[in-house]
Amino acid sequence: MVSDQIQDKVFEINLRTSVRFLKGVGPERCKILSRLGLETLEDLFYFFPRRYENRSPIIPVSKITGIEKECVEGQVMSRGLIRTRHGPAIFKMVVADVNTAARRTPPLFVSWFNRPYLSKVFLPKSKVVLYGKAEKESKGFHMIHPEYEILDGNGEKEIIHSGRIVPIYPLTEDLSQKSLRHLIFSTVHQHAGLIKNFLPGQDLAATFKEIHFPENFDAQKKAYERLVFNEFFLMQLLVQMKKAEFQKENAGILHGKGDERLEYFLQSLEYSLTQGQSQALGDIIGDMKKGRPMNRLIQGEVGSGKTVIAAAALLFTAANGFQGALMAPTEVLAQQHYFYLTRMLEPLGLRCGYLAQGLSPSDREKTLSEMLQGTLDIVVGTHALIEKEARFKKLGLAVVDEQHKFGVFQRGALKEKAQNPPHFLVMTATPIPRTLALTLYGDLDISAIRELPKGRKPITTSWVSENKREAVYRFLDEKLGTGGQAYVVCPLIGSEKTVSAKSVIAAYKELTQIFAHRRVGILHGRMKGEEKKKIMNAFKNHGLDLLVSTVVIEVGVDVPNANVMIVENADKFGLAQLHQLRGRVGRGFEESFCILFSNTDNPESVERLGAFEKMESGFDVAEKDLALRGAGDIVGEKQHGIPELRIGDLVRDIAILEKARKEAMALVEKDPKLERPEHRLLKKALHERFKVLKDKRVVLA
Repeated sequence: MVSDQIQDKVFEINLRTSVRFLKGVGPERCKILSRLGLETLEDLFYFFPRRYENRSPIIPVSKITGIEKECVEGQVMSRGLIRTRHGPAIFKMVVADVNTAARRTPPLFVSWFNRPYLSKVFLPKSKVVLYGKAEKESKGFHMIHPEYEILDGNGEKEIIHSGRIVPIYPLTEDLSQKSLRHLIFSTVHQHAGLIKNFLPGQDLAATFKEIHFPENFDAQKKAYERLVFNEFFLMQLLVQMKKAEFQKENAGILHGKGDERLEYFLQSLEYSLTQGQSQALGDIIGDMKKGRPMNRLIQGEVGSGKTVIAAAALLFTAANGFQGALMAPTEVLAQQHYFYLTRMLEPLGLRCGYLAQGLSPSDREKTLSEMLQGTLDIVVGTHALIEKEARFKKLGLAVVDEQHKFGVFQRGALKEKAQNPPHFLVMTATPIPRTLALTLYGDLDISAIRELPKGRKPITTSWVSENKREAVYRFLDEKLGTGGQAYVVCPLIGSEKTVSAKSVIAAYKELTQIFAHRRVGILHGRMKGEEKKKIMNAFKNHGLDLLVSTVVIEVGVDVPNANVMIVENADKFGLAQLHQLRGRVGRGFEESFCILFSNTDNPESVERLGAFEKMESGFDVAEKDLALRGAGDIVGEKQHGIPELRIGDLVRDIAILEKARKEAMALVEKDPKLERPEHRLLKKALHERFKVLKDKRVVLA
């Protein structure tokens, strides 16, 4: 009965079939394979080699050079098992040329330790291929623990592990390279027909054979590029389908007036917008005048003037009779935005409100009531804005600031606060590499502000070792003495025995003694909200000269007078975080400095700090960060709902990504729901790849 059920499974085999039903895979081997995520036939197809070894050509024993690893063919002349009293059993074998005429040359001696079973594997006169490094000895060459393959006497058996370009796979304990390679070889060659071609002109069965067991490296390269294109194409297709569906099903809140008020606001500024600011604002206003919801990302350097663009957009929505909302991730940043917008917009007749957890119950109720009644034009807040009690009368524009973790498959709850989808603007001071922007924000239009306001000077960045500390402190005291202010940022709050790094508390004790003639403050995440607010206000109002802090000051602290940033144990920080910290200074018009303390000799840290010291642009920093760490570490694909990339690389394969995006956009324009008969298999492939996503708005099944 059980054998009949297994036979049925084999008969009905498909890509979802468990590896348990493949020849040679029993329950124990199945558990081992599952550690690598190999549970179905499809998993085996998509378990790509991490590298390849060129094990061709196969040479006879007489041609061994011993210079490097070689693939040697020969015939077993003698073999035997030597058992030692205390040491491991040694299986020895003598191999000579298959061609008897060439046997005048010395034979090849081969040894394996602790492999007694090999005495039953290698039979006398059997033909074998061995792969390994041969060492020259007095009687000939000697190989220890080579990989081996026994040849079929009739020459009918296909060679898998030698005489060709051989794939090398990631492994786990109790699983050999040879057994995994054999399993994938048999699966790919016996069941490749299960892979359906969902794009015209493809032969995916041949493509999977070439990616695992290529005839040559050109064939492997073509197979790689085809599979990367398919992966990116499906991802971009889903993004573009979502974008097209959202725009079709949701009428935009048309903004047909307000140009004069906007122009008056711009004329009232004490400075002219940079070219990047003007372009970004033009993009935003153009979107808001269209009959579809705006979905735009505006990214720019710290201090590039994104907030004034947001203020102009909020003014524009209010001029059209709608409310605006700006949500920030921290109370410090939300308060900063609130004070800024109040100062900029209330003289123009707009009322601004503030909503966050720290409000008193009476102030909170007042703000909630005025939001619902529509007497507040602009509301600034934290995540309190997306709580159930927070409701708007007529929300027209939602702005989200510093949402580094806002992904393409996650929709801000703030957008759901409007009866009709509001215009939506995301701002970030952490520049996003172009490849990630195309992937994570593919359904958003993107504006970039690359210039700094006129008069801003570049920040001088220096990486120094511990022996320079005394000189750095003299330099710091000089800058404080001329009226400047400074930050000292540490990676830890208190002492942690498992981490070798300076803590805020230790640094504060040291600096209050060294700079006893200066006003030194401390700030970290364990302090209460009111205490943190008091310290920040004191620093902002120049009541403190030096602030010792954790990365709590990374986002949202705007102190134009601060012109020195010192980062302790800089090797503990990533590039993007270092750039954010550096952006806390240089916000005025004085020359500013960022000093990185680190004695690291770790090659990766040395490369990271050395690169950062030379880079000024946050966009360059972002690209370097992506190259060093990879996309997964930067954005966390799982948090975004994006399946982990199986084969594509967002750094190396950007040209393929851009091609896939263009073709996906063209296809969605012709067939936005993939309803044409020729797209049936493509629609099925898209559903299979993304059916686990929580956002089911695009119906693929």
